[in-house]
Amino acid sequence: MTNPKTTDTSSTATGNTPPPPPPVELPEAIIQHIQSFLNGKKAAQTTLLSKSWYTAWLTRPNLDFDVNYFVDSDFRNFNYDIGIRFWNFVNKTMERYDKLNLQIHSLRLCIHSYPKTCLDLHSCSNATKLIIKALNMGATCLDLNVSFKDLIDYKSVEYGCYQILTPFTLPHQVFGSENLNTLSVSRCKIDGKVSCSRLKSLTLDNAIVEGDRIWDIISSCPLIENLSITPWSKFGKKFVESGPFNKLKSLLLSRVEVHSLLFKDFSSKFPCLKDLSIHGCCCDEEIQISSPSLECINFKENTILGVKFDVPRIRKFTFSGSTSSSLTFKTTSRNWESSINICHFSPMTASWFKQLNEFLKRLSQSKVSLSLEILPEASLDHDTSLQGLTKPEVENLMIGGWYSVRPNTFRTLFQLCRPIYITQYWLPGPECCITNEKRMMRQDSLNTCIAYQRVSGGECDLEEVSVEFYDESVSAWCPRLFDAWTSPEADEQRLRLHLTWRH
Repeated sequence: MTNPKTTDTSSTATGNTPPPPPPVELPEAIIQHIQSFLNGKKAAQTTLLSKSWYTAWLTRPNLDFDVNYFVDSDFRNFNYDIGIRFWNFVNKTMERYDKLNLQIHSLRLCIHSYPKTCLDLHSCSNATKLIIKALNMGATCLDLNVSFKDLIDYKSVEYGCYQILTPFTLPHQVFGSENLNTLSVSRCKIDGKVSCSRLKSLTLDNAIVEGDRIWDIISSCPLIENLSITPWSKFGKKFVESGPFNKLKSLLLSRVEVHSLLFKDFSSKFPCLKDLSIHGCCCDEEIQISSPSLECINFKENTILGVKFDVPRIRKFTFSGSTSSSLTFKTTSRNWESSINICHFSPMTASWFKQLNEFLKRLSQSKVSLSLEILPEASLDHDTSLQGLTKPEVENLMIGGWYSVRPNTFRTLFQLCRPIYITQYWLPGPECCITNEKRMMRQDSLNTCIAYQRVSGGECDLEEVSVEFYDESVSAWCPRLFDAWTSPEADEQRLRLHLTWRH
């Protein structure tokens, strides 16, 4: 009689491996949510994963139609049938949604006029019909980038006539929609009556709008919370002197000729504003921005005479430019951060360094991160006019470039500020000799810090230098030996120098 306790009937005893469990299929709603974070082309590629991903893609509520998806990366199939294949795909998709009586959440439509394609006036008509259809299917979010203004009418070429088509005008149904809450318009013309009672987010990126028309659009959207404007021309006087915008929380002005009047009584015009971004704007006057609600400021590549900030609740200030602007801060906030990115590939002067030093001192109430992209030989370490400068503390000094930054440059930077951490990054460029240059950069920085530490005297107050690397397993910076800083493995690791200064 067989003893049941000693009998092994498992698949292991017979040498067979048990079959793997069947894969767990995600619910369709979750798959579609994942696909919504991908662009249309990458979302379509997920259909190769399984039948459930394919089925979910066929009925996705977020539609993304972009003519660029039909052009090879090297533009080899840059021919007449791009427009035909694009609109065949769009029409087939919309017919399927009609047949299944599906609703959609969003529509992204991107059409540009490629030469030698059939993206012509028929595409203007098709785009209008598609947008209206999307609104009728319940779309609450539209992202429209449609432009035919540079298209040549090739039918007239044989007669020596080149006809430039007019810009695409948004259908009036867009601004008459009661369901639309997010609208992004790029390179389209906005005309006619505007009324969007539920619109909360509006982006006008090079949209063709007259200055005063911007105010008409915004004033017709009482619930607007996020506003981004990159117009062709400067603001009209009506917009500059208008307000208040009671619901507005985020405002982006890009490549706009602003007027100081826009910032007059700023807190009254924008009582709830939390995020302000000013990019590539110009103003030949000094402006003053006073706001008890403002928390985040992004100031990038502007040509403005000067700015005075009175922002008691600021949490984050971001600056990017070739030189440090005349900016001053008045705040009672104690826990705010400044991220400063300076790109300067001209020869350094003592006056430029002093200006940057003053800029950092004005930000000394905050935790400062300073990123410098400078010439490798930039050095003023023998300039006596820089001696005795007050050195503000910098939490993280990041140095980037195409070539190794030399020791003299580091000594000059130590006259500018007291960095607690130093990290270095490599700008994209030629692959030749990059590895050696990277190691040379790290070796120079380490040797300079150690040599600087060993010098005694009043100005040389560096107490200790150490190397740290970021350990992904524990999500923390950990100490390493000096050899790790210049080892071949350092090319693939996140490393930094930790400097301790005497107070």
